[in-house]
Amino acid sequence: MRISVSVATTPSNMSHVMFAGQLERNCAQLARLGFQGVDLFVPDPLTIDIAAVKSVLDACGLTATMLAAAGDIMADGLYLNTPEPSRLSELLERSRRHLDLAARLGAMPNVGFIRGRHADGESRAESLKRMGAGVRAYCELAAEMGVTAIIEPICRYEINSINTVDQALELCALAGWPDNLGLLLDLFHMNIEEPSLCAAILRAGRHTRHVHFVDNTRAVPGRGCLALADAAACLKAVGYNGFLGVEAITGEDPWRDAAQAVEYTRLLLAD
Repeated sequence: MRISVSVATTPSNMSHVMFAGQLERNCAQLARLGFQGVDLFVPDPLTIDIAAVKSVLDACGLTATMLAAAGDIMADGLYLNTPEPSRLSELLERSRRHLDLAARLGAMPNVGFIRGRHADGESRAESLKRMGAGVRAYCELAAEMGVTAIIEPICRYEINSINTVDQALELCALAGWPDNLGLLLDLFHMNIEEPSLCAAILRAGRHTRHVHFVDNTRAVPGRGCLALADAAACLKAVGYNGFLGVEAITGEDPWRDAAQAVEYTRLLLAD
């Protein structure tokens, strides 16, 4: 397993993005600290210079892992579980630029909040059925571009749909288990929603494509009380060999936090 870190191409107000803006400088320093990849956040995908971003990552020897770039779509109220076919068509058409960005960077777009929420008073089964159809259509479009998408279970305090690993697996089944669809496991959210972190990792198994590796308070690894050594051992047990992405809320010195995250995670992986 390798280690990545959350980075935004331009300034961002998202607290879990550790480094935002000044992409060339930040990536060079992160590579020197020992990071091998970046979980890339693109606040404004309509204006990004893809070639320039790729050039920076290549020069620093960094891999683009997860991609979060659908903010412009969600800002217009477009979600995969929409009941309006025309709105889903608009979402898919506008997603082409995001998926092209993912393809050119070799990254996996995150089906996070874009999946949509269950509306108040709505049948969960009907909402999930539409969500599954939307994810299937999104993956079909992504497959045309050679892109793998990832679904992230997110805790109940942020969204009311797909909070657990089991629910994410159910959504994959409703989407027809596309070959280019996997799971993104975020230990912060899992610590809230899962009775057993390790049991959930084992159930996700071979479907895991990316991991957000943080402590229980969303601090960098080693700053909280999660049994991260056990989590790393379970990931090894299921054959996971992807990235552990440090998507953490930093303290007063983000660079010190980043350095400690690399050191601590390397020790876990060595064990």
